[in-house]
Amino acid sequence: MKYLYELITELQKNKIPMVPCTKDEVDEVKRLIGNNKIPKAYIEFLEVMGGGTEHTFLRGESCYIDELMELNEWGAELLAENNVALKLTPNDFVFWMSQGCMFCFFKLDEGENPPVYFYSEGKKKDGFYKITDTYTDFLQRRYMKDKYIFQKKD
Repeated sequence: MKYLYELITELQKNKIPMVPCTKDEVDEVKRLIGNNKIPKAYIEFLEVMGGGTEHTFLRGESCYIDELMELNEWGAELLAENNVALKLTPNDFVFWMSQGCMFCFFKLDEGENPPVYFYSEGKKKDGFYKITDTYTDFLQRRYMKDKYIFQKKD
């Protein structure tokens, strides 16, 4: 575990159970994105906790394999419902959604631990904007319950 080592160690130390995705589930995600390449940091997430976690980490948020395959579609629907000119491209991978009114995605061509972008219907005038420099940082900050995570990063 190159990218998520610190987070996984912290979750293990705090005895937070993590359910990995099966190889078939990881392969299904790879098929979903077609010719694009999934970032290695995200593959680590799937292989270690893509099936879910217990405790409060990411609980109630749509980011695990049980809803993952629908997130890009749900993100596109949210944009359409909000009548914004923004569109998701085949290069954008929605990996997290909350309450059906906000989502996060990364671009499949921005490296093995890509920046994370955010959209919220409450901030639709701002469009998509970057909130973390890496996917790993997004997970760490969610675990730490950073209340400022969804603010625009310069």
